Amino acid sequence: MDLELLQFRASRLQAVRSFFINRQYLELDTPAMSPNLIPETCLEVFKTDYLEPWTGEAKPVYLVPSPEIFIKKIIAQHKVSCFQLSKCYRNVESVGRTHSPEFTMLEYYTMGADYKDSLTLTEQLFDALLPPVPEDGTPDQFADIRPPFTRLTMDDAFARYAGFRLSECPSSHDLAREARRLGITELEDSNFDTWPWDDLYELILVQCIEPNLPQDKAVFLMDYPAKVPCLAQDAGNPMWKERWELYARGIELANCYSEETDAEKVKAYFAVEGRLKNNLARIPHAIDPDYYKTFTDFPKCSGVAMGVDRLLMVLAGKKSIESVLPFPFRLKAGYY
Repeated sequence: MDLELLQFRASRLQAVRSFFINRQYLELDTPAMSPNLIPETCLEVFKTDYLEPWTGEAKPVYLVPSPEIFIKKIIAQHKVSCFQLSKCYRNVESVGRTHSPEFTMLEYYTMGADYKDSLTLTEQLFDALLPPVPEDGTPDQFADIRPPFTRLTMDDAFARYAGFRLSECPSSHDLAREARRLGITELEDSNFDTWPWDDLYELILVQCIEPNLPQDKAVFLMDYPAKVPCLAQDAGNPMWKERWELYARGIELANCYSEETDAEKVKAYFAVEGRLKNNLARIPHAIDPDYYKTFTDFPKCSGVAMGVDRLLMVLAGKKSIESVLPFPFRLKAGYY
């Protein structure tokens, strides 16, 4: 990375900090290692060992894929709006245009807020990070990522780009039928009729929805199906969750929840997702069976997780996160 891009990266990170500090958000600095993690079947983790000097015993610890596990403990105790810029780690991750096994994450949590409040806050963050609109009549190179952004529910997105509504396809057989109609490749040894609903949904989302989202304006894709497990509130209807993801220039930049505050629902999520994680993961990890107690007196709040390297790539007008990484991940001689 040349000096100009290093300076750009530093200035934008400072602008992010200033944005939240000026709004009285507490900046956090949580650990990069943990003896247990939140179970998420959509990702793999890095495992290492801490060697106790007095016994020589190896104690497994894990690099955090997100600081969420620690941030929520602070929120439960102090009930304060907060943010963190931190390195995060995800194993079995591709390396290239939009992925790296080590990356920078921005997480911010707003007390007394829901996902729509965080949507507005995120637009304000973009306003703060972007240069002013040109007044000399020259084209605005940031017009497509300048708020306000487009709002589109997941149900409407499927209707528009896949020709059917998720709300009208309650069974996996319904989605299997639609996947075939859309011409998605079906392997002989992986018949769509054997797929669970959430896997078929993800398949159609990736192949038919995401590639067709508008390119002329960033999009909040909102109200995700409750059949895809997550720790978000119901969206006034048990079919949907108060969740959005932000896409800009064809890239997913951020996701947001109205955070679940019911300890029993968190306990149930951990039980189900934890079993799947440790049955299917290439790298199983420890799960704190008492973590749900964090939510016994958890405040209403909304949290956003944003990929900073992707954000910087978009702000810099680059095509790859490697353009804005001081040391792109490469496992060969002479590289990081």
